[in-house]
Amino acid sequence: MNFIHLKAFYAVAKTKSFTQAAQELRVSKSTISLQVRNLEIYFNLPLFKRTSRSIELTAEGSIIFFHAEKIFSTANQMESAIADLSSAQSGALKIGSTRLFAEHILPSIIHNLKRNSPGLKLQLYTGLSREILKKVIDFEYHAGINGRVPYPDNIICKQISKQKLCFITKDDMGARIRIQDLSDYPLILGEEGSATREYIIREFSNRNVPLNNFIESQNPSATKQMVQLGMGGAFLPAYSIEEDVKKGRFNKVEILDDMKLYIDLIYLKERKKSKALRSFISAVLQAPV
Repeated sequence: MNFIHLKAFYAVAKTKSFTQAAQELRVSKSTISLQVRNLEIYFNLPLFKRTSRSIELTAEGSIIFFHAEKIFSTANQMESAIADLSSAQSGALKIGSTRLFAEHILPSIIHNLKRNSPGLKLQLYTGLSREILKKVIDFEYHAGINGRVPYPDNIICKQISKQKLCFITKDDMGARIRIQDLSDYPLILGEEGSATREYIIREFSNRNVPLNNFIESQNPSATKQMVQLGMGGAFLPAYSIEEDVKKGRFNKVEILDDMKLYIDLIYLKERKKSKALRSFISAVLQAPV
């Protein structure tokens, strides 16, 4: 099989356009058409259903696309693994982090990293813990800093912090409460994929406390604003709310139950030989978090 022909087919199948595939691969449209036609000749099968308005895969084309996606994903992983062997002084790292950790924890880590490896390029992306984990697994990120969620066997996890969760509310609920006291209280939880959300739901479930009255929030800033408006209460790490509490935006209530969120550095076992990644890990472990 000619893999140039397979790559042309794959590009057309992804974009559903011969024109866009040609632009992506930087060849002419006629070249793309010829390469796809040669692949159809090789398999002696039609791979696309062409109409004046759309391009769709045939049943046979769908099977080939499924395997082509695996092939090119593996090729990308191979390229990433080889690139990881570059020098720590000139390498580039893509790091995923939740928004809260990026704001409060990463600055000291980056400071350490730049001091020890000034030539290392760092690209920071934010998202939910589950999203970060997926992108680390898919070789899109070199590493992630996120709240703990279940990890597959190919992930190396290093705990970098354990943060106490506090309850914030606009109401006067006293200085201390238990989770059982919140059975009917409106709560503001993060989106699905948030490690904090998963942890809170699990803690409520472990104590047989129902969670029927809650609102979803897209990020910590929106959560704080909702609390300020009296829409409910929320659980957030202590370090992220101190300034707001001082300014009287809402009240901090201590939870008598042991509510702690574990923060992890995660990366793939296949990347553990990367010099650039090792420099980042060292900076993380040395940072005061």
